[in-house]
Amino acid sequence: MTNIENFLKELKAYWVANDIPNVTETNARFLRDLVKIKWAKNLLEVGMANGYSTINFAIEIQKNGGKITTIEFSPDSVAKAKANFEAVKLDWIIDIRCGNALDILPSLGEKYDFIFIDAMKKRYKDFFILTWDKLESGWIMILDDVIKFRHKMESFYEYMEEIGLEYNLLPIDEDDWVIMIVKD
Repeated sequence: MTNIENFLKELKAYWVANDIPNVTETNARFLRDLVKIKWAKNLLEVGMANGYSTINFAIEIQKNGGKITTIEFSPDSVAKAKANFEAVKLDWIIDIRCGNALDILPSLGEKYDFIFIDAMKKRYKDFFILTWDKLESGWIMILDDVIKFRHKMESFYEYMEEIGLEYNLLPIDEDDWVIMIVKD
């Protein structure tokens, strides 16, 4: 097991003990595999908590010569995540934006080949609208925790039905399902 993998195990134990929301190990493996299979190079993440998912992405993105832009609202979470990125020496490929994603997303001028949304569930519709045009054609958007928090995401589900966008509901692990959208 590599030093990074050991660090992730310790980070997981910390977030479990302190009730910090993060993706599960199964979900992290699935996301890493998607990045690897698609050979993603420019990833956007909305919501990073302490950086567990970001580190998992970075493990694969660095192999592809890519980079990650990640947005987090909490300055405390950003400080912890930044220290975690430095500890595993992956900070050089991670651009952290601290603040409200609804304010930051419109200012991002580039296109992304992979978008991961795991932030305030009642804002999923807004995050989707603000990121959809930033997703390259043929690439993937993943939205996490879409079943257990569906009650907070009704406007998102209604919007998806209204625009007729096809998506896949995937039962990745016991924690919850994800929505995967492949942009035409």
